[in-house]
Amino acid sequence: MSLLQGITGYYEIDGWKGLLAISSYRLFGSPAEITVHPPQLKLPVHLRVRTSDPGVYRDVLLGREYDLPLPFSPRHIVDCGANIGMASIFFADRYPQARIIALEPEPSNFEVLMRNVSGYPNILPIHAALWKEDGELGLCGSSKIAFQVIQGRGVRAISMNTLMQEAGLDSIDLLKVDIEGAEKELFEACDWIQKVRALAIELHDRFKPGCRRAVESVTMGYMQLQHGETTLFLRKWDAGRP
Repeated sequence: MSLLQGITGYYEIDGWKGLLAISSYRLFGSPAEITVHPPQLKLPVHLRVRTSDPGVYRDVLLGREYDLPLPFSPRHIVDCGANIGMASIFFADRYPQARIIALEPEPSNFEVLMRNVSGYPNILPIHAALWKEDGELGLCGSSKIAFQVIQGRGVRAISMNTLMQEAGLDSIDLLKVDIEGAEKELFEACDWIQKVRALAIELHDRFKPGCRRAVESVTMGYMQLQHGETTLFLRKWDAGRP
């Protein structure tokens, strides 16, 4: 992204306040964070300057990336790779009766997530990475780009079956997954897909070849739709039920 595009992006999300904030940060190294009030939402959100946060905010809360063509209103939503909580907040506003489980493994992202969703009692944040099995994983990357899980220690890894048991879920109406390539391992060891009514996933074959193949191999009974960068899998026999 060019310097002009970067500066313009801050103006798009917060007008002159955003422009002044990024200019001040470039000159003086502060503020490190801005607080923005999304249109039509009651509560503001916190975004770290010079990270991926403003872009995620712009795509999800302004661009409505997850305004999905669902034929039903989900009551149980799991947001895997919740980052700083933008999708969870969008779902909480879009589906106010829904209970939302937000998983994020990276500590600095999770700290901002906690603050961003603190005013939403229907969002439960969990500091963990969704994985094929319970255990621990490492992380690589930085807040300026995407984090990826790697073999190692330091972050809790949780399987879908354990997550559903701990959260008291028998089924999931909407599963949103954006986990930077870890979907390959997750869906290669998937024995729970029939408990999911709709899957909204960003596939990362550009990072790890085989991601789409792994997901499509277990979603044969689902319709597939493309919604921007998100691939939506909707269970065929359930698609018309409210």
